[in-house]
Amino acid sequence: MIPRFKIRSACAAILFGVSLYMLPMMSCAQAQEAAVTDKDLEVAVRAFSFAYGIEKGDISVEIVYNPGNPDSSGEAKRLQDLIQTTGTFANRKVSAEMVPLASMGSTKSKIAYITHGMQKDYDTILATARNNKLLTFSTDFQCVENSKCVMGVTGENIIKIEISRSAAAASGVEFSQALRLMIGEVN
Repeated sequence: MIPRFKIRSACAAILFGVSLYMLPMMSCAQAQEAAVTDKDLEVAVRAFSFAYGIEKGDISVEIVYNPGNPDSSGEAKRLQDLIQTTGTFANRKVSAEMVPLASMGSTKSKIAYITHGMQKDYDTILATARNNKLLTFSTDFQCVENSKCVMGVTGENIIKIEISRSAAAASGVEFSQALRLMIGEVN
């Protein structure tokens, strides 16, 4: 298995300024089943602050989806609606644009959310992220575990962030030492 990082729950509580009631960790399969929520976006946007090259103010996100997959398209539409309705996450204004996989990297954004159901496209996602220096993130932890997405996040029930070191390196994404000090390596 390719090494990846996981923020320890205690460190995440300090990092994100929340008091957590320590719940058992969800399995990756459970996290993978869930679509992105406003809490997931709060966690992700806070983590973006520790990535070099990501804007400090307002941010835009590409929502990458497979138009031929109704689950992927539906999740992309729900996420775009959530971002348009809520607008602000972790005190930062967030905007989003739905982008079919074939157009990934075509916007000015340096952040791309990868919808569920794109397993057969993981290699294309990583290659495009590499070519466009994109920080890819998802609630689909399988993408991170396969080293095709940089970051997996969830804020539901627990705060969980996993970072694929190899996907980050391939995409040219680096995180600050402050975040790296709070991350433990998972084999």
